[in-house]
Amino acid sequence: MNKLYFGDNLTIMREMEDGFVDLIATDPPFNSGRNYNAFFTESKAQSKAFTDIWQWDTVAQDARTDIAQRAQASDTYKALDTCLKGYDLVLQNAVSGNKGAMRAYLAFMGPRLAEMHRLLRDTGSIYLHCDPTASHYLKGVMDAIWDQKNRKKNEHFRNEIVWSYQRWTGATKHFQRMHDIILFYGQDNKLSKFNMLTEPYSEKSKHKGKRHTTFLDDGSIEQVYTGDSSREKAMRDVWEISYLNSQDKERLGYPTQKPLALYERMIKASSNEGNLVMDPFCGCGTTIDAAHTLNRHWIGIDLTVISLDPIGYRMYDRHGLLPHKDFDIDGYPTNMQEVHKLVRDEKKYHDFSNWAVTRVGLKPTANVGDGGKDGVGHFMLWEPDSDTETERRIIAEVKTGKPTIAQVRAFRDVINSQNAVAGIFITLEPVTAGMRQLAADMGTFKHTESGNSYPKLQFWQIDDAYFDNPDTLKQIIRLPRQWIQPRKKSERHSTAQQIMLLTDN
Repeated sequence: MNKLYFGDNLTIMREMEDGFVDLIATDPPFNSGRNYNAFFTESKAQSKAFTDIWQWDTVAQDARTDIAQRAQASDTYKALDTCLKGYDLVLQNAVSGNKGAMRAYLAFMGPRLAEMHRLLRDTGSIYLHCDPTASHYLKGVMDAIWDQKNRKKNEHFRNEIVWSYQRWTGATKHFQRMHDIILFYGQDNKLSKFNMLTEPYSEKSKHKGKRHTTFLDDGSIEQVYTGDSSREKAMRDVWEISYLNSQDKERLGYPTQKPLALYERMIKASSNEGNLVMDPFCGCGTTIDAAHTLNRHWIGIDLTVISLDPIGYRMYDRHGLLPHKDFDIDGYPTNMQEVHKLVRDEKKYHDFSNWAVTRVGLKPTANVGDGGKDGVGHFMLWEPDSDTETERRIIAEVKTGKPTIAQVRAFRDVINSQNAVAGIFITLEPVTAGMRQLAADMGTFKHTESGNSYPKLQFWQIDDAYFDNPDTLKQIIRLPRQWIQPRKKSERHSTAQQIMLLTDN
């Protein structure tokens, strides 16, 4: 049952059967929209980032049209449609600014929440991680979907959990924003699983034992509670779990990564060993890692190959799992047959393009308006004339049909107009001698730190040799050594049995 899906989670969830998931624990994108196929700087609760990404455009309008059409045959979508029409009034039918952005965000999240509701078993639960800027809107959507048949009261809402943390920030004109919201809903009021978790009493709690009062020499009174220090109380809905700082051992370089302990707590509370845990926005795999650590089965979905690579490394480092042997991957090409299948599927064409550019260490660009490039990245290049280092750019373009000299010339012009030091032209078909001559005419750029020179225009034809040995790409694409940074390895997870063996030895 352990499986990763690469693609749009709405499409993937709509192909799944009803009621087979025990728990959904997910952290959906807030500051990244339909083009969340690249890293964005983490700035949750910053309205500017929200507005820059989410826009009331044809994509949002099409999503609302689809919701309205599905509402004709589905009570869930009917409840969602009614809710969003109410929010249209609250947000004044805005098509720009923060309010227009929020309408677009809700058009994105609404149908995905409707599908998550459909996939949960009667005994299932969902934890939706969000931030205070959008949590109240999302709670209204979830109330509409989960309580669609109950007009008197909300029976499915369990908790608004506050994840409280501390981290360094600069001066602000308001109280520091140091919490996220997690919305916890049960699928069925009577059947949903819940394993009560506990936490210690405070040091001065009367429940810890008897109170002993001592009068000190200075006239003050000291009160000490004695008794059973192991006693604990039912856990509160405020969770104080440390934020992952840049030096944390868990950090994988993924900007929105959350602590493993946070998702382990959700999974312990609302599932049992052998249950199926799902994360439709699995990012770098924190939910997946936590589920496997706690002996649950899991399904993860994400649009970006940038996240699937870290998940694969993480699951191998932590648990010794290998893709296609210990878990399945759907939509991620492992041979040329699967490459051609992705290319033929119009809905997944950009998935292939995103995958291809990440193979050479670049980050995908937006699927539209990308200025003639599909991938981009930066590195520092020493400029001896000015005695400084400057950030320089390398870009990539992906072509799946037979490449033409006109396409290569156009890409050459993009390299120049973007002031990039180099460009990588990625194809499935061979390039011609004329194209290689054009590349030779562009010359090289020099990496002064190493003293090496590298071609300004390079070609990579994807073929079976790459899948047989991906390291061959290092000989095909010539770039400075530090271009692809060494990845950070995750610490190995040890089971209780392994720990006992290590202790005995």
